[in-house]
Amino acid sequence: MRLRLPLIAAAAAALLLPSAAAAQGTGHAADLVLAERKGACAAEGVPVGAAPPAQVRIDSDDVVFDCSGSIGFRLGRDATVSFDDAAGTATADVVRIVGSRLGLTCGYEASKVVFHREGDTRVYAGGPYTGTKVQGSFLCPRSVQLDAASFTFR
Repeated sequence: MRLRLPLIAAAAAALLLPSAAAAQGTGHAADLVLAERKGACAAEGVPVGAAPPAQVRIDSDDVVFDCSGSIGFRLGRDATVSFDDAAGTATADVVRIVGSRLGLTCGYEASKVVFHREGDTRVYAGGPYTGTKVQGSFLCPRSVQLDAASFTFR
């Protein structure tokens, strides 16, 4: 049985959320939705310090996800997302997340995670995303996959 955790896309989406201190007074916010076959995770109204197409840095301590089901996760390190409006994409160079399920904690990392913009909006979506294990016991799967993720800037 292959264990599937909504970790990598979560981290990728989270990368779009810079530190709350930097975001104060900007009026920018982002909503995130992460989905895997058994559940979903969301973060609504997360303050961001800049809006696309400006490069966005996220402080991992500023991101809190609310998940349904038996999984919980957090961003494992700070990261940066770059936007290419001509191509309609957002790319995170490195995304690291730490997930917990049934008392087991595992860390996963993905490189060059790309989201695609929906038309002329600031809604970005993508998936599936796969991450490779970078921390945790031998009980942690070598890789995990998230079915889909999306984020909306407002």
